[in-house]
Amino acid sequence: MSGERRRRRSSSSGDSAGSSGERAGVQRSERSERSGGSSGSRVDGERRRSGGGGSSRRRRRGRRMWLWLVPLVLGVLALLLIPWWNERGLRVAEWQLESGDAAGALATVDEYLETQGGTESGLALKARVLVKLGQPAEALRLIERVGAASVPEMRAYAQASLMLQRWTSALPVLEHLVKLEPADGDLLHELSACRARLGRYDESIAAAVQFSKLPGNEARGFTLIGLLERDRGNNQKCAEAWSRVLELRPDAKDLQVSAAEFFQEYGKALLLTGDASKAESALVRGVSAGESAAALAWLGKAQQQLGRRQDSERTWLRAVELEPLNAMAAEGLAELLMQRQDFAGALARLQPLEEQPGLRSSTGFLLQRLYGLLNQPEKSAEWKQRTEKLRRAEEALVHMEQVIVSSPDTMWGRVYQAWYLAEQDNRDQARELLSPFVKEGAEPFIMKLWAALRDGTPLPGPEEGPLDVF
Repeated sequence: MSGERRRRRSSSSGDSAGSSGERAGVQRSERSERSGGSSGSRVDGERRRSGGGGSSRRRRRGRRMWLWLVPLVLGVLALLLIPWWNERGLRVAEWQLESGDAAGALATVDEYLETQGGTESGLALKARVLVKLGQPAEALRLIERVGAASVPEMRAYAQASLMLQRWTSALPVLEHLVKLEPADGDLLHELSACRARLGRYDESIAAAVQFSKLPGNEARGFTLIGLLERDRGNNQKCAEAWSRVLELRPDAKDLQVSAAEFFQEYGKALLLTGDASKAESALVRGVSAGESAAALAWLGKAQQQLGRRQDSERTWLRAVELEPLNAMAAEGLAELLMQRQDFAGALARLQPLEEQPGLRSSTGFLLQRLYGLLNQPEKSAEWKQRTEKLRRAEEALVHMEQVIVSSPDTMWGRVYQAWYLAEQDNRDQARELLSPFVKEGAEPFIMKLWAALRDGTPLPGPEEGPLDVF
């Protein structure tokens, strides 16, 4: 029993010792965990403090970047928007001009120039407006001051030059514009007309042909070709071109010329090529569209060639009713009276023409004959001399035209162009063309022409120029 108790005590002691050991182990483990946890907390804290510092620095750098970036962006926007805002008046004026309100556009652009000063864009737009308002001289002054940088500004310069008959100034600009916009019908038409004014008919007709190939411009293009062929004396090609026009526009309406003028010139071309019957038909249509002394005079001539003298006489009488000094009608009536041996009546028809400018050698020849038939030999001799002088002048004029057409870029081509421009009262352009050839030892005709342009005196006659120039 005592032994059993000892065993139980021993077991109890062992259990007690085990329990104590377990408690001690648990306590050590808890201390270890507390110690480890404390250490981990310190590490995590340090990590959090380290990470928090970097984020703060990044935020500070971001704030500093925005502090200089925002003003920069605002400054750039201001540079872009302020001119745009200031030029709103120009945009309004441009819209008014394109809408056809040129007067309103001028008022708007003037207000802009008053508030913003004479900017180049404002002055250039004002020049374009002035061209539309028919003030080419002031428009050219502004464009020459600021230059023509855009296509609309170059067009305004060319149009102003054409309005002032400054053909040599307009030509290079028009040629450049046509290269930029080869399908622009208005530009091609203006280029063709400008070249013709300078006697460059081959180049002018080339532009007219190009114009005729544009959609919707075929009839107007062939009308232009016919006008150019007429001006350079090629009546056959003129008639061919206008025959094509009538295929496209049988009524000859909506062309560059009126129906009356078209049929008059078409009939004239047909008559000069020997087709009196077709010429009469065309001229009758011309007179019906709009009666004129010129159309009636050519109609009377067609009727004369067809052997219908009574019709031609009635037609010519009507022509001189409208225009008493119409030379063609007066000559026709005088010839009819001469056939009836009424020489005094024939002379009475022609005498009003004796001192008229532009007297024709054909009229002079009839006067020479009539004075001789009326036994006035002195007057007949006087008219013989005058008629010879008129004939020489007419031959010289034909020679001038041939030189201009065949050799427009030669010295004499330019000199004769200058004479024609001066004859059309365009003396500024004439001086510009002639000036390179005015020098010591120049041809007498050149010096006479220059003196007339300089002093405002009458021009030398075409017969004073050399006739051996080709």
